[in-house]
Amino acid sequence: MKSLLTEKNIVIILFVMVVVTFSFAQNETKKMEQLYNGANTSIKNSLIPKFEAKANLKTITKSASVD
Repeated sequence: MKSLLTEKNIVIILFVMVVVTFSFAQNETKKMEQLYNGANTSIKNSLIPKFEAKANLKTITKSASVD
């Protein structure tokens, strides 16, 4: 009869344990990031730069009146 704990089975069990551990760690990291950055902030929002165009009307009218 074969032994239940062969090297192949031990490797498979260890691999599954590592995958489960890293998935839990990833979820905890996301929770910690949300606590640190605020509830509404995520990685996707912080990677996209948001540029706001604000026109200075005084500068525009002065340069137009010089011509």
